[in-house]
Amino acid sequence: MKKRVLLLIGIFFFISPFLVLAQSGNDDAGSPDAKPVIQQDSDDEEQGNARESQKCENVTRRMSSVTSRYDANKERYMNAFQNIYQNIDELVLRLKNEGYDTTELEEHLAQYNEMIQNSNRYYNEFRTGLDNSKQGVCGNSDVDATQQFNSARTQLMSCKNEMLELRTYAQETLRQDILNLREEIAE
Repeated sequence: MKKRVLLLIGIFFFISPFLVLAQSGNDDAGSPDAKPVIQQDSDDEEQGNARESQKCENVTRRMSSVTSRYDANKERYMNAFQNIYQNIDELVLRLKNEGYDTTELEEHLAQYNEMIQNSNRYYNEFRTGLDNSKQGVCGNSDVDATQQFNSARTQLMSCKNEMLELRTYAQETLRQDILNLREEIAE
């Protein structure tokens, strides 16, 4: 007898949550406040749109903070490289007017200027890739956001490598050309 009572109580506790859920589902269907199934789909769609909007805002905020930092660094380095170029260019003009042979330094300076232009181009492609990626995430474009982001990362690495080469080129090649000219002047 005790076993039967325990079995009935167990069945009652096991089945009662399902009965309550079924009853509350029937109560909602008959009430005037009940939402039709179609409206639930639109609610899911609205929640999806809200998530996409939040994702777009987050990506936009992160990208703007990252790009502002990169822009500041790029400007600082490019100003330094441009100053090196202008100072050496003025030196070349002055030495050329004094009659010294500056052809080797002029060739290396032209190469240096081309490297500066490449670095700027890589950076601009990086920014374009980030903007395209952001537009893809925000749904303003049909581009693949991940592919654009990876492309932007590649361009950023190319820009960084080019800047390292610029620094090395100035320290080793241009400096050596200037030292050679100094020796020629001292003779």
